[in-house]
Amino acid sequence: MDNQRQHAYPKGSFPVLVRVEGRSEKVDALMLLKEYMKHAGERYELTVVKEAEGNGTKAEAVVAVPFPDRENIRVDFNIHASEVEEHVGEQVYFHMESAFDIA
Repeated sequence: MDNQRQHAYPKGSFPVLVRVEGRSEKVDALMLLKEYMKHAGERYELTVVKEAEGNGTKAEAVVAVPFPDRENIRVDFNIHASEVEEHVGEQVYFHMESAFDIA
């Protein structure tokens, strides 16, 4: 391991797995995940560890944020998830967890 990186994310970063699942065919999980990634990228210094991929009903990505932002991104993620569920009018499952074992 060099001084610049730990595994696939920058030293001093916190990797997180972000997952979106739609409960019906009306929800495009990959589109919703990409929208969240754009939103988060505007607020945080994100390093994409695993690009957003998936299909219409399930999508996931792994990103890393600077360690001090680890709690803030979780709060923003929960707020974003509730706003999307309200707007979409369908049940959508949003999940975020640490990804040290994935990254």
